[in-house]
Amino acid sequence: MANNKTDPQGSSWNIAHILRDMAVTWQLMGDPQVSGLLKLALPVFAFLYWVSPIDLLVGMPFDDIAVLVLASRLFVQLAPPAAVERARRKLGRFGGYTTPPADQPGRDGWDDSDGKTIPGEWRVVDD
Repeated sequence: MANNKTDPQGSSWNIAHILRDMAVTWQLMGDPQVSGLLKLALPVFAFLYWVSPIDLLVGMPFDDIAVLVLASRLFVQLAPPAAVERARRKLGRFGGYTTPPADQPGRDGWDDSDGKTIPGEWRVVDD
């Protein structure tokens, strides 16, 4: 079966990937698996640069936008891959995932939405 992800690390710079990275960044800000230092360092400082009166290009918002885009891209790439995967799944199609067909419940025919499920069979044995 084909992989559900359209672009694993978002290597292109088109508007869809930029918006996806910003949405994933927003999701990752609430994820406890992502380091607090990483949460503070990139997105918060980028936002503070956006609202600060100090600019590299006075009167034009291009530098502010560039800092937000770069910080968002870097944040997604530095975050733990499992957290990024959960955030993209949570975002669904906007996060880069397509909905699997009804006859195929998951990536390999099983549902691993929690990221901890292993396919297999089980049975109860009475002693």
